[in-house]
Amino acid sequence: MKKKEAFSSFLKRKRLEKGFGLREFARGIKMQPSNYCSIESGSLQPPSDKLEEIASALGIKKGSHDYYKFMDLASETRDEIPPDIIELIKSNSLIPSMLRTIEDTELKPAQLKRLIEDIRSGRYRKEASN
Repeated sequence: MKKKEAFSSFLKRKRLEKGFGLREFARGIKMQPSNYCSIESGSLQPPSDKLEEIASALGIKKGSHDYYKFMDLASETRDEIPPDIIELIKSNSLIPSMLRTIEDTELKPAQLKRLIEDIRSGRYRKEASN
């Protein structure tokens, strides 16, 4: 089974892919290099007030797969629910019921993956109006 990437290693990988040195990058986002280094090493939690700025500096576009991964891993590190997920739950009264149904059914990870793939297949999308 493949080990899930941690926020700290994802962050470091993205910085290196962009060719930024640690000190140069930290200064560019107005952070002390020692604090930024602690985030990349995993000894300091990612600062929620800097996440958007860090993502932008790394060229991670809002709404992209990498953006959601970046935000999800940061939230997981902080033991929080990603803000966009909180808003999704608030905006659709059926989401809590769906989550409870999944929990009550005790779906295994492979079953959840199949459910997600089924939803992504387009089968449930609204038909285009004529």
